[in-house]
Amino acid sequence: MTSTSTSILVPILVVTTAIIGARWILLRDNMIDRLLNRALAWSVSGVFAYGGAVWLGFAELAPLAFITSGLLAMANVYALARLLDSGDTEKAPRRLRTYHAVAVAASGVAIVAESPIGSALSIDRIVDWSAVLWVGSDVMIAVSVVLIARACVRELRGFVGTVRERLTYTSLLLLACTSGVLTVVAVVDIVAGRPPAEPRAAGGVAAFVSLLLYAVLLAVPLVNVVLERLGLDRAGRDCRRLRPMWLDLTTAVPGVVLDQALPQADSLARRYRMMVEISDALLHLRKLDTESSRVLDGALARNTPAMARTALPDIGDGPGEGQRAVELQMLLELARAWPALRTDVVRPSAW
Repeated sequence: MTSTSTSILVPILVVTTAIIGARWILLRDNMIDRLLNRALAWSVSGVFAYGGAVWLGFAELAPLAFITSGLLAMANVYALARLLDSGDTEKAPRRLRTYHAVAVAASGVAIVAESPIGSALSIDRIVDWSAVLWVGSDVMIAVSVVLIARACVRELRGFVGTVRERLTYTSLLLLACTSGVLTVVAVVDIVAGRPPAEPRAAGGVAAFVSLLLYAVLLAVPLVNVVLERLGLDRAGRDCRRLRPMWLDLTTAVPGVVLDQALPQADSLARRYRMMVEISDALLHLRKLDTESSRVLDGALARNTPAMARTALPDIGDGPGEGQRAVELQMLLELARAWPALRTDVVRPSAW
């Protein structure tokens, strides 16, 4: 690690730390994201711990500080692998505490072995504790890679979740594949007799580039979150197109507005809620006023001829995503023509 150029190390740490901070702010709602955030944070902390130990004059403990942080990162990765494989979110926190305890205990043994006390007791001569920890970590990474890859392939096959979830599972699958390759390379280095705690210069650069790659892959879901927050994703754009019609209709028929306490976690939820409230309001107006019904039927026939029907959609009774997409398209077409229709549809005389 000490052979790695500062000009390479500093930019990688800056970018990686920024991504970690953004993930902790924007992506921390579920256990999967929190485990990923912790694993990445512990990985970067190991680099700072290594540098801090060298700066304080404890260069012999720097590799162990790095290994300790790496083991804690590995504990979170393995907890993530078990969670994805089993789907048991209730046991995940307890498992993570156990893995943390094992990681601290294992690194503690290595630290004692390398300390003056360990040297006096010849503990460091029994076995190369540093190499044991590195090999053990590689084994755990290999197991985690298999579990994560298997779970991601299972989830992505026939996937019907949100875009954010699809991006998360895709990123995890890519991370698993990358980690698998790097683990094979690390094992080859160990077998070849190269000290794992102090790889060749090229190996050090590769380690930091890999860390950056992990961070970038885990930043992919952030793009979707930022677009959602800015209202630039597809559902957000649909909400903006529906909003003028939604405001007029919910003002005219306030009884259709759903409970304000209901969560609106993302733009998909907001769009669905607007669709429900718009449809309920339009159905109410059709039943209440014959003229409003005639205007709406004519608007549907002119603007959505392929979807014209005798009644407006009831979002709550749609048979599935296909039906909901048709209903959304019809409402969007109606929203486009709304400025010319609003006076005739929302008529004060109807009240």
